[in-house]
Order: sequence, then structure tokens, then C-alpha cells
Amino acid sequence: MLELEDDDPIDVSNDRSFYEATTFLEQNTNLFEQQQLLQFYGLYKQATVGPCNIPKPGIFNVQARAKWFAWSGLKEQNQESAKKSYVQLMSKLQPGWNEAQHNAPSSSWVSVSRPKREVENSDGLNSLLDFVKEGNAQEAKKVIESGKNNQQLNILDDEGLGVIHWAADRGNADILQCLLNSVGIDVNLQDCEGQTALHYASSCGNMECIQILLSHNADRSITDKNG
Repeated sequence: MLELEDDDPIDVSNDRSFYEATTFLEQNTNLFEQQQLLQFYGLYKQATVGPCNIPKPGIFNVQARAKWFAWSGLKEQNQESAKKSYVQLMSKLQPGWNEAQHNAPSSSWVSVSRPKREVENSDGLNSLLDFVKEGNAQEAKKVIESGKNNQQLNILDDEGLGVIHWAADRGNADILQCLLNSVGIDVNLQDCEGQTALHYASSCGNMECIQILLSHNADRSITDKNG
């Protein structure tokens, strides 16, 4: 997550509400229409990255273009405001979501329209996934560098993603680099839709992650289930 500018005060309560709202969305994507999910995506990117900083995807990349328009349309809205807008949109679409969330298990946000898949994980891998999703590079690196979960780094989670996909999706270059320095990590690991970390980094416009993946010989020729 990018640091806020000096003139953007940090609102801890706002951060907490934002995190709880993103968690609720992950656990209840079936409650929302595709256009609503795109609105959440745009606000999430604005809140965690800032104004859209990537070129418009090609005309044939329909999903990436839809995400780009959802994000770029927010223009210069600051990150704290985007977090508030995210929570407000959630409250508008699902009144009472916060009460339901307090009774739900802890998790984090998922990508737009990402299908769920049940895969067993160990506690150690779940902790690493949580750190990566939250953008907690310091704790994620501790787990990765310990080497205790190296044999599980290529396991897909209950969203059908590996930890390398999450790092690329979040645009966290530090975590991604640390993962790729680990013994046994598969740079070309495919998710439940056949997408690799390079697909994720490319569709999200995370240029630094793209460069890191290519430097570790990520295969550009792999296609997903949609070709």
C-alpha cells in the first residue's frame, strides 16, 4: 500500500471500516451485480494505490478495460476519501452489512468475479496469505524467509489463487520479489482459471511486478481457459 501524503491525515477508524467492508465483499460476492463489483474494484484501487496510473488496455481485453474505466473514472479522489466512498457504497447496497461482518470469519478482499474453490491450507500458509492480502510486507517476508512453508507456496487457496497471484494482484513488488527468491516457488503457477501471476500483474498494470516476473523467466506464452 502506498503511503499517504503529509496532507492526508490517517483515519484509523476509516481504515478499519474499509478493511471490514472489503472482507464482507469477499465473503458475499454473490450479493452484488457485476457493475457493482466493478465500482468496488475502482474504489479499492483508488484507496490502496491512488489515481489510475496505467494506460488503457487494448480493445480486445474486455475485463481489463472495464476495470480500467472503473478506476480511472475516480480521477484525483484521495485515498482516504476513496475508503469512505467504498464503505458508503457497501452501506447503500447492503444495509446492515457491518453487523453481519462482525459475526463472520476474518479474511480479505478478492478480485472482481473471482470464482471460489475449496482447497485445504495449513495455518502457516493461511497466515502468509493474510499478510500478502493486507500488504503487510514485513510480516510476509518473515514467513517467506523462514522457509517453513516453502513446500506449500504453490498451493491454491479457497479462491483458487496461489500466494504469487495475490502478490501480483496487489502490486506488492517487495513481497513478490521475496517469493520468487524462495526455493520451489513456481513463477508460472496457474490459478483455477489458468492465469499466472504475469496475467494478474498485466491486467492490473503493475509494471514493477511485471518486470520482476519477467526477470525470473515468467512464460509470456501461457494462456488461460479463455485463451
